[in-house]
Amino acid sequence: MDQVVFVTGATGQQGGAVAYRLLEDGWRVRALTRDPAGAAARALAAAGAEIVAGSLEDPAAIERGVAGAYGVFSVHPGPLTPDRDEAKSGKGIADAALKHGVAHLVYSSGLAADRGGQEAKWEVERYLAEIGVPVTILRPSSFMENFVTQSATVGVRDGALRTAAAPHVRQQFIALDDIGAFAALALARPGEFRGRTLELVGDALTPPEVAAEMSAAVGRTIPYIQRPIEELRRINERFARGYELINSGALDDIDVDIAELRRLHPGLMTLRDWLKHRGAQLLRPFLG
Repeated sequence: MDQVVFVTGATGQQGGAVAYRLLEDGWRVRALTRDPAGAAARALAAAGAEIVAGSLEDPAAIERGVAGAYGVFSVHPGPLTPDRDEAKSGKGIADAALKHGVAHLVYSSGLAADRGGQEAKWEVERYLAEIGVPVTILRPSSFMENFVTQSATVGVRDGALRTAAAPHVRQQFIALDDIGAFAALALARPGEFRGRTLELVGDALTPPEVAAEMSAAVGRTIPYIQRPIEELRRINERFARGYELINSGALDDIDVDIAELRRLHPGLMTLRDWLKHRGAQLLRPFLG
């Protein structure tokens, strides 16, 4: 396969998962990164990616990445970077894709972006529809990998699972590798995926159920401790609003057909699958 896909955020979680999956599938990848000399960019280059130095706020870098590309994977950091204008950069990618005649853009939005809490992503979704770019919209749920990052907002710390989700709330999760798989499917099978919006969920569990799965995977008890929403708000207002939406029950009736997602991608992982695949190994350093 000799076609080029431009991947934004290529040294981040989602962009990296997509870039490596595309390289494995034989695509040529142009990888946008702010840090071309960093370890993540060097690893991508070693795997065969063409590194494009620049940021989402750099129109010249976007032009270099999009020009001549068959496809684009567009992802934006959202609440982790409150100083950046996610809607503006998302629209900028869309404009460049339209200008250069990109055959297929895959936009990574967020679960139930049309229900509030993710206003910038929903604004970009509407803009993509308005200008008519050939697009597939992926709406990932919470990443399973977030349980084992250095984020101060959610995850396993000092032997316990801590999030702001209420114990009775069933939260949806997806593995990063599965986001990469769906992006690759959409780009490889445009006739099937173009024009579709997919809510990406591999599993749906309450926090105590998550803790129980983790405990079984590592062979020791990991309790669940709910952190106060106001404590989370002091760290990140947008994360706090997201958890308030989850706890309100407003997402309980999201129509996610996990069986259909698994038909499209038979390797779609449950949390238990992900723990066996790599999660348990990633968890252990955080258990104290």
